[in-house]
Amino acid sequence: MLITYVYRIKPNLEQEAIMLHTLELLRRHWNYALGQRLDWLRRTRCQID
Repeated sequence: MLITYVYRIKPNLEQEAIMLHTLELLRRHWNYALGQRLDWLRRTRCQID
């Protein structure tokens, strides 16, 4: 039997703003890196005629 625990956090307004800002930065970084990877794939794809 596996037991898991769930802990709820109750941030104040300042902490919530910091977490939302951090998540936004991470989202932008992920999308930028994904765009770079897709660009590289498009540039290195072999065109078959």
